[in-house]
Formats: sequence, C-alpha cells, structure tokens
Amino acid sequence: MYCYPGALHMHTIHSDGTGTVADLVQAAREAGLRWIIITDHDTLAGRPEQGWHHEVLTLVEHEITPDRNHFLALNLDAVVDRTLPPQQFIDVVYQQGGFGIIAHPDEVVKSKFKDIYRWDDWQIDGPTQRGGRPFGIELWNAMSDWGEQLTEWNQIPMVLMPRLGISGPTPATLDWWDQLNQSGKRTFGVAGVDAHAFKRQAPWGEVTVLPYRWIFGTLTNYVVLRDPLSPDAARAKAQIYQAIGEGRLYFANRLLGECPSLSFYAEYGGRRFMMGDTATRRDLPLTFHADMGCDADVQLIYNGRVAARGLRLLRHTVTQAGVYRLEAYRRGRAWVYTNPIYVEV
Repeated sequence: MYCYPGALHMHTIHSDGTGTVADLVQAAREAGLRWIIITDHDTLAGRPEQGWHHEVLTLVEHEITPDRNHFLALNLDAVVDRTLPPQQFIDVVYQQGGFGIIAHPDEVVKSKFKDIYRWDDWQIDGPTQRGGRPFGIELWNAMSDWGEQLTEWNQIPMVLMPRLGISGPTPATLDWWDQLNQSGKRTFGVAGVDAHAFKRQAPWGEVTVLPYRWIFGTLTNYVVLRDPLSPDAARAKAQIYQAIGEGRLYFANRLLGECPSLSFYAEYGGRRFMMGDTATRRDLPLTFHADMGCDADVQLIYNGRVAARGLRLLRHTVTQAGVYRLEAYRRGRAWVYTNPIYVEV
C-alpha cells in the first residue's frame, strides 16, 4: 500500500482567497503535501491550471456556497447553481457524475473572519438516489475550528499563535457520522483546511491570518493507494478520488506530529481488512491491529463508543457486527481519525 498526504478545501484569488494557484502549490510543496484540491466558491476559473505542478497533484473543483449549507462538489466540469435548495444541488452533482462532501456542518459562531455556514438540515445526508455512491462529511475544518473559538478578547493571541484554535471535530459531527454509518448510509470522513490566507491591517502593518504554508501543515488527509500515484494527472486524479470515495484515508493534525506510517487493519484466518473494507459475520472473530508509529493514546471506536485502548499499539478481538474506526490523541489533544472498517450481518 502507498500513502500520500494531501489537503482539500482551499481558496484562491478566483474567490475569496489571497493567493494564486501557483502560490498554493508552492505552499503545499513546502508543507510536504503530494496533492491538493482547490474549491473556490462557485467557480472553476482555476481549472486550466489543474495537473501536476512541482510534484504536487493540483485538482481544481468548486464549493457550492449559498448563504448556508456549503458543499464541496468534486469531479464535475460545470458549476452547480448555488440558488438551488441543498437536496436539489446535491442531486444535480450526482446526476452529472460527481460526488461531494458536506462542509463545516456544525458552525455556531460568527466572527470577523467568517459567518455561520452550518449545514441546517442534518436529515439531508446524501443524494436522493444513494445507490452505494460515495458521500462525505468534513468532520474537522481547520479554519472553522479556529474561527469558532475566536472572541473579541483573544483575537490577537489567536492570530499570532493560531495553533491555539485547532482543537478537534465537534462531538455532534462525530456522532452524526457514526449514526449514518451504523444505519447503512456509508459516509466517508475527511478533514479540510479551508485556506484563505486573509490579509488584515494591524497597528504594525499588514498581516496574513492563517497563511497557506502554515495551515497546510495542520489537518492533513493521508490517502492509501494500492498502486503508486500515477505521473499521468488524469489517472492520478482518479486514484485520489477513488480512495477518498471508498474511505481509504485517515487524517491527522500535524501540529501534534506527522503520521505517515499508521497501520490499521482487521484480520481473520489470513484475510486482512483495511479502511473502507467490509467483513461479514463469517469472518468473525476479527482481531483489530493498530500501530500509530509513535506514542499516542489510541482508541478503537465501535458504533461510536470506545471498545479498546492502547498506548501506540492496539490489539483487540471482536465478535460483533458494527462500524469500527480509530481515534488517537497526543498530549490530551485530538490527533488522528481513521475511516471505518465495516462488519456486516
């Protein structure tokens, strides 16, 4: 298996970001990323620059942005009408052969840097005709997380030391995700950076808030591929999207450390199941194995509850069908989340 770090949900001068596509590529390269997905608001203006740039696969998609209910629309060649109701624009995305991700669903705070862009109706959780097609939720959004904690009194330290505002997914978002997967509505989870690199005037001059290079070193998605990433951009795009759609990824807050060598699988009788895979009752009992690659509090989550714990390493045998995933913490702070391994009746 091959693991490639990347980031999604970011904005350029084609919408409300302050950098060019080239600026984002350079920042991603400096941050050690191998792929990025640009999602400017309601435009594909950057699409001519899609492709490989300096060993960074650069994909250009768009974010559908009505007043609330934002949605990352992937693998489309046309912009979807933002005035449609959420269920309708989701259906249009899928009718046109794309797929998508609900963005920052649990926002409740308005600040100088963002409004409240929460997903209003959590009963809308996929296309009307799901049919096994991939659908995702942005479980952790760096800019949203930071902005939700911003107040009039802490804004200076939060701007100067933005890592203070990166805390973790909200419990409500994680619970929604777990409930969807338990109900049979398979939903992959990702982290987004929501990069803008805002420019603001301070008493000492212009400052950049959450610069691209900095935020690209925070929430990173590691996709796990069966083959090396292709030098052909179209093929590499298909590889990344297939891995995302199948839930073959985990994400980490790299402010707490890199995580390039996570091992997480379930095993029975010589068969091995990875993230996104499905075992059945005849494969039970299954033994789950995890190795974080460094010291961390690692937890096996079964149907939304902690089933087992370990320090760096975890080995636990299960006999029940359900949804199994990992969470890991360092110094008491949220660090790594994996997509699930499923055990069906």
